Amino acid sequence: MRVFSAWLVPAFLSAALGVCAGQPANLTGTWHLNVAKSHWGSKPKPASVVLQIQHQEPALQYSGTVTEANEDGRSFTFTGAIDGKSYPMTGALGAGTAVLKRVDAATYETVFRSDDGTRKETARTSLSRNGRYLTRRIRLETPGDTKTWTEVYERR
Repeated sequence: MRVFSAWLVPAFLSAALGVCAGQPANLTGTWHLNVAKSHWGSKPKPASVVLQIQHQEPALQYSGTVTEANEDGRSFTFTGAIDGKSYPMTGALGAGTAVLKRVDAATYETVFRSDDGTRKETARTSLSRNGRYLTRRIRLETPGDTKTWTEVYERR
């Protein structure tokens, strides 16, 4: 009986940890942009960004406010799911549609296309292992210009 239980406990723990590790990360919370840890490339950096996320896999709803250095503000919202389907989105980039796809348990990719076809933004969003940081690697394509940058958010 000892031999049986000696391998049963480690086997059970390994299986349980494997199941938990495969579960999609929960992004729910209030996230504040860390401007100093972010990398802006040729994009002007904002003064602040605050995101409010409600996530119940696969459903994802978020809203946010961007405050520019000149104190102009703009907001954006999204309600949809991380399921590869197209959902309407309004806000910072204008009106358009967004498609979200899961990459792995801690990462998803968003492709936003403006209704007029002049903007395409691809963002890869990842949650850190400790759940405190959200990193977004973004590529924005417009006629005649492409910009890339990385935003780092902290959960509060």
